Amino acid sequence: MICVILGAGFSHVCGVPLASQLFNDHPEVDRLTRQKLVERVVSHWTSWQAKTGGVPEQYLAFLQERGSQEWRDALWFVSLIVALKMGRVEIVGGKSTITKHNVNRTTQNPAHEDFWSIITNYTFNIAVITTNYDILPERGLRHQPRPRLPRPGFHYGDGPEPLEGGGYPSYSHIRKIVVAGTVPLYKLHGSVSWSFRAGQLIRYYDCRPAIRGDAAIVAPMTTKVIPHYLQSTWQQAATSLSSSDMWIVVGYSLPAYDVAVRTLLCENGKHNPGIHIFDPNPEVAQAFSQLLPKAYISSHPGLPNGLSDLEMVLESAKGS
Repeated sequence: MICVILGAGFSHVCGVPLASQLFNDHPEVDRLTRQKLVERVVSHWTSWQAKTGGVPEQYLAFLQERGSQEWRDALWFVSLIVALKMGRVEIVGGKSTITKHNVNRTTQNPAHEDFWSIITNYTFNIAVITTNYDILPERGLRHQPRPRLPRPGFHYGDGPEPLEGGGYPSYSHIRKIVVAGTVPLYKLHGSVSWSFRAGQLIRYYDCRPAIRGDAAIVAPMTTKVIPHYLQSTWQQAATSLSSSDMWIVVGYSLPAYDVAVRTLLCENGKHNPGIHIFDPNPEVAQAFSQLLPKAYISSHPGLPNGLSDLEMVLESAKGS
């Protein structure tokens, strides 16, 4: 089995901002309440950054520790920024509305489509682990098998599952979307399409939780404490990592502040898998070498430049 590990650099190819860019945008939104949210967050961030000189990751850690309204606003803002990259604002029924943010669409990005085609032409025996909030992996793998592409479809670790929601904001007559693929997708930090309500994790077919402000996302964790509603996801990801002989890592830079993910990789890489790093920064491979000194680690360009390398890696694996 191959483990595909996706970080911010993977989604950045499709325009999703890196962590360092999260507060750079003043996005166009569809409602006055969301416009005021953007103004509040940008103003608070600008003031904090001017006083401290800190970066977005430090700002989020600072807010998380305080647990204030500013923290809740920041989470809403971040999830909204990501969701807007999945869809667009347009006029529907005379009202400005965020649309086309559902999982049952393609990525519409050549580099991503080629990436998944190269891997799935080689094997469907993969597991995908991501630290990202967006729904690009869902769109790349497809929610159900598409043999002609080929795409195996995904599930969230527990097999076929109907997703909540039949349209945005709500169209009850539309048939529910069911994820029924073969590839497990483990979203370690939650998703803009998930919500935790009344003690239950609810997965939607679109990004409505991010739009309405209750997305189940967590900031990269500086401790090993995992939210209870994500513990099963982390446990299943650990099993996949420890049983995989090849890791393909795209755009995950192994940041020092993400202690929980570093620990996950370290503890489940003791069998020394072959690790192929696809990142424009060669220092990322060096960081992995320090984390897992006995593993075979190879550095490749990031997407899209690294696609030819990916083909060579898989061809070599086929012949070994």
